[in-house]
Amino acid sequence: MDNRKKILVVTPSFYSPGAEQLDRLGGFSQLTRLGYEVKVIAKLAEWHSTEFFSMTARDLGIQVIPISYKYSKRNLFSEILHPLLLDGAAFEYNDPEIKKTFEKEINNWRPNFVFFDCTYLWPLYDIARKAGIPVIARSINFEPRHFLQEEGYAPTNCIKALLKLAGEYVAVRKSDWLFAITPDEEQMYRRLGARRISALPLRGLPDCIRSEHQIRARRPLNVFFFGSTYNVSHNRRALEFVLKEIAQSVRTARNGEFIFHISGRKLPEEYKKYFADDVIYHGYLDYGALDKLLLDMDIALIPSFFGAGMQQKIFEPLCRGIPTITSERGIAGYPFRHKENVYLAKTTEDFISGLLELRDVSLRKKLSQESIKTAQKIFSQTALDSIVQSAIDTLKSN
Repeated sequence: MDNRKKILVVTPSFYSPGAEQLDRLGGFSQLTRLGYEVKVIAKLAEWHSTEFFSMTARDLGIQVIPISYKYSKRNLFSEILHPLLLDGAAFEYNDPEIKKTFEKEINNWRPNFVFFDCTYLWPLYDIARKAGIPVIARSINFEPRHFLQEEGYAPTNCIKALLKLAGEYVAVRKSDWLFAITPDEEQMYRRLGARRISALPLRGLPDCIRSEHQIRARRPLNVFFFGSTYNVSHNRRALEFVLKEIAQSVRTARNGEFIFHISGRKLPEEYKKYFADDVIYHGYLDYGALDKLLLDMDIALIPSFFGAGMQQKIFEPLCRGIPTITSERGIAGYPFRHKENVYLAKTTEDFISGLLELRDVSLRKKLSQESIKTAQKIFSQTALDSIVQSAIDTLKSN
């Protein structure tokens, strides 16, 4: 007889590659490693392969229950009953099929906890609460902030952001524990009234941590920037900055000292003209190809001008020990300090100065070693497991 505690996870799709999907997969693996029996209800788009879900279930020893996406604008405006469901992300989880499936698992499987992988899944929270099952919510970003920064501050967007803010408030009120993704966003949720809350970093980061990164005394130095996809506005803005303002300026002033490497999907056509012998586009790289490329990189150049949540493109190189130049806002409250374990920059001149300073092998060695030490302390699997288990233990005791 299986006496393990049961956790029912409800999540958006985890099919496409990216930090959010790796976070969800890392979460499933984490819960099974901590000794829980896990079932997952996940959204499945029509272009997704059910075989991937089946393979994930086999590999992790979990059961995955796929539910098709049904969201459409026609349904949104003809069937809506609750004003907060004007937020389309939340409306998708008011779908009768997922509610029926979720309620069936609650009543028949009787999980000990329900783990929601995004706060906007709040339309399902009451089903678990009425059954007396503790609700754990995981925020991937603070939704209203994320929406405005990605979509802009037009009046209609501000109204939508207010609806998302109200949704976050509902999630705070109806969660027994809330995991924010960064210390900065933890404080945002506390201002909404969250009390049982802690910061849980991206759960894919433990696999990124390395014991060392080779620091080379050579010229030219390999500098890289990567984004998962450039149809996301904060990735596109950072890419534009690297190509137009950094690479061209460095080429003019310090020709031959740096080679810039860019990777990521869905590159806009207008950026291709900036590539040359010293600015190389590698396209989309799967994990193996990316790992091979990063082993040969000397500096990570990752500006961050906007975007909520935790940007893996900043924290992965820090975990790997690649000396990293980034924006302070992107650190999001984690304990990385200027010239101690990261190089922080704000203006074009700051980023260029960082590149020039990091020609110094000793500074690169220091940043590399110290970033790994920090990552091992706060992003290790042991550290992340402790955060999750501590929250569950607190709920068990009540």
